[in-house]
Amino acid sequence: MVKAKKKTKTQLQQISDVAWLVRQGKNKLGILNKDVQEHYFYITGKEFLGFEDAKDVVDHFGNVNLFKEQITDNATVSDSFYIKGHLIDYETPYPLDPTHKDYNSNIPLYTKTPESDVYYAAGWYCINFEKGWKRSHGPKYSTLTNYGYSGPFKTEVECRQELKRLNKQRRLENG
Repeated sequence: MVKAKKKTKTQLQQISDVAWLVRQGKNKLGILNKDVQEHYFYITGKEFLGFEDAKDVVDHFGNVNLFKEQITDNATVSDSFYIKGHLIDYETPYPLDPTHKDYNSNIPLYTKTPESDVYYAAGWYCINFEKGWKRSHGPKYSTLTNYGYSGPFKTEVECRQELKRLNKQRRLENG
């Protein structure tokens, strides 16, 4: 007995008010657009199809809930931002200019707003708190200067290795 392969239903993932990615499972099939006259156009790398209305679109893809059961995940992925090779976990950072009075060439600093005087350090750091060394990604610059630090590290793995070494050294020194 041969089992028929179950076809994954076509779904839409909205990318604007009038445009959708057409997906089938993880595959992106094309883009569906709606014009000002409420007509739809389906574009793939190989074809361009026009539809009079939403019913024609539903009939073509064979999913009666096509417009009702849309994929809600964001279709766009924001670009990553780096300063001196260190990833920043903030959407719109403002790197400190080298001519700024608080610029530190050893620590890549940024603010979260253009006029802010609260600085954050890009990268991974080991911070020397009273109870031991802890790791942090993108800590406040004031935390680094108040407690002491090791870094910056470009990856969490590098930071964890240094953290392990520093805590071992601390245990040996404190008995």
